[in-house]
Amino acid sequence: MSPDGPRGRRVDLSGQPPEFRRGTAGVRAMVEVGAQHGVGARECLHSTGISPEMLHDGSVVSGAQELAVAANLVTATGHAPGVGFAVGERLSLRAYGVWGFALLTCPTVRGAVEFGLRYLPLTYAVTGLSMRVRGDEAALIVDDGPGQEELGPFLVEREIAVTTGILRTILDESPPSMRVELRSSPVSADYGQALGAPVEFDAPHNAIVTDTAVLDLPLPQADPLTTTVCERACRSLLLERRSPRVARDVRAVIADGVTDAGLIAARLHLSPRTLRRHLAVEGTSLRQLVDEARRFQAIELMTQHRLSVEQVALRLGYADAATFIRAFRRWTGTTPTAYVAR
Repeated sequence: MSPDGPRGRRVDLSGQPPEFRRGTAGVRAMVEVGAQHGVGARECLHSTGISPEMLHDGSVVSGAQELAVAANLVTATGHAPGVGFAVGERLSLRAYGVWGFALLTCPTVRGAVEFGLRYLPLTYAVTGLSMRVRGDEAALIVDDGPGQEELGPFLVEREIAVTTGILRTILDESPPSMRVELRSSPVSADYGQALGAPVEFDAPHNAIVTDTAVLDLPLPQADPLTTTVCERACRSLLLERRSPRVARDVRAVIADGVTDAGLIAARLHLSPRTLRRHLAVEGTSLRQLVDEARRFQAIELMTQHRLSVEQVALRLGYADAATFIRAFRRWTGTTPTAYVAR
């Protein structure tokens, strides 16, 4: 699976909205590891808006709050290597709720990876992840923490530990061929023992690598019906936890006459790819929102201002009337003239 081609899937979380909500398991794991390093809960949670009581009462927190806790932990432990691994080890598959249960029921490792990436915003990941297959090896690439130079090593460690643990859980063992590649230089922490796999340092990327054949291994708890039920639940959770404001904000920018994806994304302080992802979560797309705005404007210009088809086409930026008519037919199922007459 190439991240840019039909055989691969890439998920970019670098612009995950700060208000995107998740449970407190990730924060709880950081507080527990902090305690092992002599860092109290209050210090870990300082200025995050999270109280110790929230860790056990079913509360939800934002991605920004979780990153703030991570920053507190990393600072308080002096950027000690291995802290991210310790946090990741505490995030077992059970901590991921229905997302984690769904991975168990997928037919193969490949199916579990594809499902996991499809609904990755339901996890505690804040780094980009992608699967790459080259020759006889498959690699799950873990990007550095987006814009988080100080937190990058911690976030990479955490995702590596989480993912190796998930592989062990869904297969009931670690794949014999599995190894971990890290961009960092060797340090005193025994990473190999912590991860249950040999580690190579000074690598070109952070990744979990295994034989391609592992992707097609059947999972012992595979159940297609349960997977389908879990996927429905994941879709619903994704809609509940998303930021509902992106489409609204895009409409406001379009109303100012801006329809270029890059310019809209810049106005909203997002990358174009992140903008597309948020709109997809909200069940729409930039093209749909632009078409929606143009449709409303076209109807208003023709019915209230009595402009001709040619004038409306020019006003909306179409190359000619024929192009506008085709677009209008796509929107309404009829021509502008027929619509006005009706």
